Amino acid sequence: MSSDAIAPTHLPVLSATGTPVGDLPVEGSTPIWVDAATVVCVVGRSEPDGTGNRHELVAVDVASGIARPLTAVAAGEHLGEPAWHAAGGLAATFQREDPVTGGWSAAQLVVAPAATVTAALAGGAPLTVTSFTDVAPGVVWPSGPDWSPDGVRIAFSATRPCATTHPDGTPVLQMDVALITPPVPGGSGGAGVIEWITDDTTGDYDTGLNDGSPAFSPDGRWLAWARGHEDDCTRIVIQRLGDPSAPTVLLGDEHWFRWGLDW
Repeated sequence: MSSDAIAPTHLPVLSATGTPVGDLPVEGSTPIWVDAATVVCVVGRSEPDGTGNRHELVAVDVASGIARPLTAVAAGEHLGEPAWHAAGGLAATFQREDPVTGGWSAAQLVVAPAATVTAALAGGAPLTVTSFTDVAPGVVWPSGPDWSPDGVRIAFSATRPCATTHPDGTPVLQMDVALITPPVPGGSGGAGVIEWITDDTTGDYDTGLNDGSPAFSPDGRWLAWARGHEDDCTRIVIQRLGDPSAPTVLLGDEHWFRWGLDW
């Protein structure tokens, strides 16, 4: 092996105390637990003819390390950032890549019903993009979904115009944190109800300050997220949901940018 070769990624499994439990030979990212025996993660794949690529979700049996497709997406389709709840379903972000221009479509926040996902995990047909519903149409670049403990709401971040403008007068885009109550599967459909937890349209924050990576507390009463400038500084803040007072800063102005919070 040449000295500049890149070793394949893998998924280490640790106990709650940090003790190594296993090492799964899966080149995946952003793993989540579905149950005590199964992990779902994102795996990137290239088409055999080199015409495109895709990102799909795979289910990994922790005991054996065997991975099998949970989704079956086409070239240029990309699923990422999965979040699971046994009642709410499987949330993820979804994008398409134009095969001609190479440009990306705007990301979507999508949800597949729990029953559909459970059937696929039990050996049914893998999920396609038609298995998922866009629950927040019109929201720009949603990311980092996290289910509330009761499976009713999803916390996520999205890009919105803020009060600061560029020299040409167009608004600067920054990330805010929101909660959404997705439509009930099998119901009338339509978009979910969105509540913005942070709001930079009022000009309260410095230019370039983004809020993201939200995480619910185990009791669902609090929300934590990261606030900061990329490659510059980070604050980790928490807010009691329904409390109009300012959020509490747990970690203030650390030098390095931090993301990927979990409670």
